[in-house]
Amino acid sequence: MKTMQHLDLESRKGKAPGGYNCPLAESGAPFIFMNAAGQMGDVTTMLHEGGHAVHSFLAHPLELSGFKEYPMEIAEVASMAMELFTMDYWDTFFENTDDLRRAKEHQLERVITIFPWIAIIDKFQHWIYEHPQHTHEERTAAWVATLAEFQDDVVDYSGLESYRSNAWQRQLHLFEVPFYYIEYGIAQLGAIGMWMQYKQNPQQALDNYCTALALGATKTLPELYKTAGLDFDFSPAKIKSLMDFVDREMEKL
Repeated sequence: MKTMQHLDLESRKGKAPGGYNCPLAESGAPFIFMNAAGQMGDVTTMLHEGGHAVHSFLAHPLELSGFKEYPMEIAEVASMAMELFTMDYWDTFFENTDDLRRAKEHQLERVITIFPWIAIIDKFQHWIYEHPQHTHEERTAAWVATLAEFQDDVVDYSGLESYRSNAWQRQLHLFEVPFYYIEYGIAQLGAIGMWMQYKQNPQQALDNYCTALALGATKTLPELYKTAGLDFDFSPAKIKSLMDFVDREMEKL
């Protein structure tokens, strides 16, 4: 990819924001676009998009183009798992021990805190589209009520009521792709499951990872998860076991 100039990573004046991996059908070598700004996010974005790139490479040999359009719930397992797989090698980027520990701690915090937000957005968007004639006041009330339902009792949000009342507007999925957000939660749970495998047997986990990604969309989503060594199970008990694992890993930092 570097030889073919398929890595556009640095920020520059006039460059579009964001980051993505774009599969290229003819060459099979994907293109990664991002905006490095000298922050930790540069590392995780590159690793995240790198996971997508691995997926692109592995699925490229499939005979039909449609087979390469794999479900998002497995595509994001590829990227999110890559972030976690590589944590043992982050000293390549963070030479200072304290910086390395903080980076890992921040990463695992993100892994956990994404779930309440996913639940909030998913529940709220169902209300929005099930009540198409709602007023501005009704929408705000529904959002505040949803926030309150999932709110913790640790952080004091006093004085932030006005900001929090319209915080849903920063989630573009509500505008652009209705009912599309809970998939990130499914994928994150899959990624944690892959990481748990990796901690137990790195080579087996990587073999499962590559074998599943190479299937593209030739199998159903539950079959892809099974090939990856994952249970397609999102029960409270299963989620708790994954969160307990993350908690134990945080305790080791």
